[in-house]
Amino acid sequence: MDILVVDDSSWMRAFARLHLQQAGFSVEEVEPTSAFEVLETLHRLRPRVVLTDYEMPACNGETLIRLIREDPVLKDTAVLVMSAHREAELVERLGRWDLWDYLVKPLRPEELVARVRDSFARHPGQDGRDDPGPSA
Repeated sequence: MDILVVDDSSWMRAFARLHLQQAGFSVEEVEPTSAFEVLETLHRLRPRVVLTDYEMPACNGETLIRLIREDPVLKDTAVLVMSAHREAELVERLGRWDLWDYLVKPLRPEELVARVRDSFARHPGQDGRDDPGPSA
């Protein structure tokens, strides 16, 4: 599987899944009821990329990134964050956790697909696989 979308908004999960699947990516989604539930899903599905919201009541994006990076099995999983927050300090802080990209909401479908594709292209093989994802 290519991408796991983690967002407390069912609309945003469906938006991302629909447009990324149309672009040729294999996508699953999870509503984060807890950080541990998301980690369990990550261990079960082993996605190449986690596309996560930042602000979620049960598990914020920063906590999720930290848990992924501290997990010996998941530590190399690529993470992209989607958020309406535009603060440079937040983006810089998240970047310290080896963040692949930070996408500002609202997202246009073509921007979402392009940024995900670009992240695969900029980081080939970093996730332990050689395939850069679906091509245009």
